[in-house]
Amino acid sequence: MKELVQKDVVKLLDASIIYPISDSQWVYPVQIASKKSGILVIKNNKGELIPIDRPQGGWHALITES
Repeated sequence: MKELVQKDVVKLLDASIIYPISDSQWVYPVQIASKKSGILVIKNNKGELIPIDRPQGGWHALITES
């Protein structure tokens, strides 16, 4: 995951969409985490509820306050 995020950050830096800054009270650390997948419940042809595992939902950024 770290390499994937690093590639995206380098692309954004090269395109001048983002830029590095020094420490600031306005900047919070960011963590990348996987989204929770949960369980999907469906009815079968007998009307019974059947739980089905859902695949991982992707990634999102968590901003943590210090």
